[in-house]
Amino acid sequence: MKKKIIVTGGSGRFARELKKIKTKYNVIYPSKKYLDITNFDKVKNYLKKNRPHYVIHLAGMSRPMKSHDTNLAKSINLNIIGTSNLVRGCSELNIKIIYFSTSYVYPGKKGNYRETDSVLPWNNYAWSKLGGECAVQMYKNSL
Repeated sequence: MKKKIIVTGGSGRFARELKKIKTKYNVIYPSKKYLDITNFDKVKNYLKKNRPHYVIHLAGMSRPMKSHDTNLAKSINLNIIGTSNLVRGCSELNIKIIYFSTSYVYPGKKGNYRETDSVLPWNNYAWSKLGGECAVQMYKNSL
């Protein structure tokens, strides 16, 4: 049986590129219509129904960067609370979550940052992604 992977943000830019890659896995790319990460009950039910081995978390709000200043609630709901909902669901069902963050969480002065380097987000987008990282770091079956 092929291992199943759910890729959140299935209709986003990065997911569209991933879809082009042939893989031995059974990969599902739900759009927000089918997987609303801002609703914990819907997240848990979706994960229970589909029983993936892995969740690759790409969903969230990114551009335009200014939208994280003008629509703070949406930024928080998608990037922090949505990620937290996924982590909670994965934790309860023992599913590995793979989170894609951003280099914007680093100060941006030297480049070539490592995950062990100190963070200092420099805009609201970066802060929202760091908020998601905090939830992911709490769950040990994560990357």
